Amino acid sequence: MVEDDNDPVIQRLQFGERARQHREAAGIEFAVAEKRIGGYAGKLSKIETGAIGPKPADVEVMIQMYGLASGDADELRQLGKDARRRSVPRALGGKYRQYVSLERLATDIQMVYPEVPGLLQTQRFAYALLSHSPTIPGGEAMTQAQERAARGAEIVRPGGPNIWIVLGEEALHREIGGRQVLRDQLVRLREIADLDNVSLRIVPWSAGACAALASPFTLLYVPPARTIAYVETLTRADYIKATGPYMSAFETAQRISETEDASRAIIDSRLSDLN
Repeated sequence: MVEDDNDPVIQRLQFGERARQHREAAGIEFAVAEKRIGGYAGKLSKIETGAIGPKPADVEVMIQMYGLASGDADELRQLGKDARRRSVPRALGGKYRQYVSLERLATDIQMVYPEVPGLLQTQRFAYALLSHSPTIPGGEAMTQAQERAARGAEIVRPGGPNIWIVLGEEALHREIGGRQVLRDQLVRLREIADLDNVSLRIVPWSAGACAALASPFTLLYVPPARTIAYVETLTRADYIKATGPYMSAFETAQRISETEDASRAIIDSRLSDLN
């Protein structure tokens, strides 16, 4: 992982996963544990999925309920303490903060989009997009564009996570920022397509309808055994644990896309057009 493990978002995820493991190892049903933890309905679910950090009293109830030995108890207390820390303020919007941390934890990433997704964008391409966003103040567009490009460089790299990318052919044609900005973006895509840990495939216009392109998403596999679908709209972002339909949609998009070699050739052809 590239980012410091002390990121409180990551600590919430790690605390939640460890707490769930301890609960299951103790043979305690979720409903029983939720009643013992107390509070509002769904509180334990939010703790175990990393949506919120636990209060110190919650941690102590878990330690007692799960019968944890001193070593495990101390570890859980420390994770809980770290999970309650506030994140360092960043220009990155709050709704994206958890996604970025999940992305950095992921060992496998699958994405399908009708446009170039943020993780693959150059700084100039990202700025051209963000500067026209109705939800991002103009003064923050450049800073967020720089963060997108830096994030992409950290994650999409040799030796990084395994990444499967499916793009609609339309992503190669919309001249966001002008022809030169688009050309530089396609050069970046071409470099990404050559990485050993990356599969990049294009769904040609001739393939017809593709459900995944109409509702784009990213699938993140976060060890030890969690897959999450991230779906973003103009004003909100959703994290979906019931990923079956998304996995099926991704597999269909891959099936109707061109091969990796043919997809590289499509990018090369478009680059020639932009010369």
